[in-house]
Amino acid sequence: MSVHVINDNILDIYLKKEIIKDIDFKDKENLENYLKKIFRILKDKYDIKIEGYYEIDAYIDNNYGVILNLNREDFDYYDYFKNQVDMKISIIDNEFLYEVEDIPKSLLNKVNVIIEGDKIYLKINKELEDIEMMKLLESSKIIYDR
Repeated sequence: MSVHVINDNILDIYLKKEIIKDIDFKDKENLENYLKKIFRILKDKYDIKIEGYYEIDAYIDNNYGVILNLNREDFDYYDYFKNQVDMKISIIDNEFLYEVEDIPKSLLNKVNVIIEGDKIYLKINKELEDIEMMKLLESSKIIYDR
């Protein structure tokens, strides 16, 4: 799990597929229990306290895993949510793109190359080995909300 804090109200949580293999994101109760565990980890490990009302978008990609985008809504009655979490969860089946500077030759037969303007994106079309996926993640930026 890795966390990217965008600002005080928005953060992204990256969960690779091996971490979430036993989680059914379509089962609301199961998902809410899993999110509570994630919130405890955020508090204990990252010193990020989750409280208030959140819109949570779960972007699911079969090759990578899930990216959770948490967006806290500011309300005038913030004290109402003190030490509580209320959430609206949206599940979005998605295929992530990987923005790269250079196209790795070793992946050419496993990805589609998309060029838009001066940007190069890769879309995985065959399963990557773990080492290939790690190298791709090291040299790219994941685009998940297109």
